[in-house]
Parts: sequence; structure tokens; C-alpha cells
Amino acid sequence: MKLPNYMTGLVAAVGLSVCAHAAQADLLDDIVADGELRCGVMLDAPPVGLRNANNEPIGFDVAVCMDMAEALGVKANVIETPSPDRIPALLSKRVDISISSAGNSLERAKSISFSIPYQIWDQSIAVAADSTDIASFDDLEGKKIGMLRGTTGEAAFLKQLEELDWSGDTEIISYGSNAEQFLALSQGKVDAIIEGTAIIAEFARGPGDGRIRIASRWETGPIDYTGLMVRREDVGLLNWTNLFVWHQIKNGRIDELYREWFGVPAPDMSLPGSGAY
Repeated sequence: MKLPNYMTGLVAAVGLSVCAHAAQADLLDDIVADGELRCGVMLDAPPVGLRNANNEPIGFDVAVCMDMAEALGVKANVIETPSPDRIPALLSKRVDISISSAGNSLERAKSISFSIPYQIWDQSIAVAADSTDIASFDDLEGKKIGMLRGTTGEAAFLKQLEELDWSGDTEIISYGSNAEQFLALSQGKVDAIIEGTAIIAEFARGPGDGRIRIASRWETGPIDYTGLMVRREDVGLLNWTNLFVWHQIKNGRIDELYREWFGVPAPDMSLPGSGAY
């Protein structure tokens, strides 16, 4: 029996779709076949990512990349991706996965997929060590504040600023890296910066050499549940990554990395009432 023309076209289209789907291997298979996992990591954000004296990548997120590659039985390739480049590097396929302490915001999730959380961050306000006029969030009114561009902290601060009855003299200056952000504070170009507490503490006792200090926690700031980022279409890799993170939490490896790089035990990674982990 001869099919109508429109049915012939439909059958052909379905056949092509099925063939294309069958031919498209998941990225997870490609990583294993190629023997390499390309991890996008911020290397200007101690202690999650930095370079040692030999210019080798080290840090919390670098260790997670190494653990993931070992679990896959492949070589780890750490590719530096500063904060604004984290998602573009992923979408342009320069990296397979982004391990870069990214808060799992709903806005970001419109373009990429997040794993279950592997870190939890809070935020603090840092000032020059000899500063005496900023001791709380309210003291930021009328000041110049340095933020890291493209972060959930920056978005939350700008939103909160819109809701406050502060003077128009309050100025936000966004930087492309933590190194620029801390340098601006050290040089007096900003009065304060807001950043993850662990990053500030690490910089203060390392490159900051005592020149900056934490003035106050940002009590009304966001608590970031951070996940590993993959492209939305890489479902197989996302499923494997979720199981990997769960095992890292269950076997105590995340707690080990927290103690090594942050100097504190890992927090509870589960959401209240979720029954996770």
C-alpha cells in the first residue's frame, strides 16, 4: 500500500531522528574513549583553585577534578577558566565539565545543568587591615565595594541594594577575577569587597600577607549551594557526576578536602527535609 506524501515524509523524518539519536554517543563515553577529562577550574581563587611554586594547578576544585578523572580511569586536564568564563567555556565545549565553585542559581540553570551540591559557601565583607569605618553591612553605605563579576553574590548584592534606602554615593565595581578584586582592595581603589569567606580567609593569610581582614559576615547574603556544571544535553555525564559527588560525600572525601583546603569540617550537604545523603 502506498503511503500518502505527508506520511512518507513523516516516516522518513522519524527514521532520520532515530538514526541520529543512535549515532550520538554521550559525552561520558567520549571521555572514557579519549582517556581525558577536561575540567574548567578557576585558578585565581585560592583555596579552591591556584598555582603552586612550580606553576602547577592545586586547590579544592583541582583535587575534585583529579578524583573524578581517577574514578573514570582517565587523565585529568585542568583548564583555567576565570569566573566570567566558566559557563562560556562549557558551552563552547572547551571543557567537558566546570568544577569552579559555582552557585546553583536558577538563572544559570537556564543554560547549563548542575550536579548535586559538593560545597556550601557563605559570604563575608573584607577591608584593609587598618580600616576602622566598616564593621557591618550597613557601614557599606556610601562606600566603593568590589564584587566578582557574574557571581551569585554580585547578583544578590545588587538586588539588595535596590531595596535599601541608601545614598546614591554607594558604588559597585565589578572585577573579572579574585586577584583583581583583592588587588583593588590592597591598593585602596575600593573600601571593601564581598566574597566567599573561605576565599577571603585564604587570601588574608597567604598573598594578602596580613593587609586585609574580615570585617563582618554578610548575614543577609546568599548561602551558595555549589554544584559541578555540565551542558544540558550531556545527561549521561550528569547522572554519573551526581553519583560521583554522592560517593565523595558518603566516603568522607569531601570532608577530607574541606579540612585540607578550608581548615574546617565539611558542612551538611543535604537540604533540610530532603532526606539526601
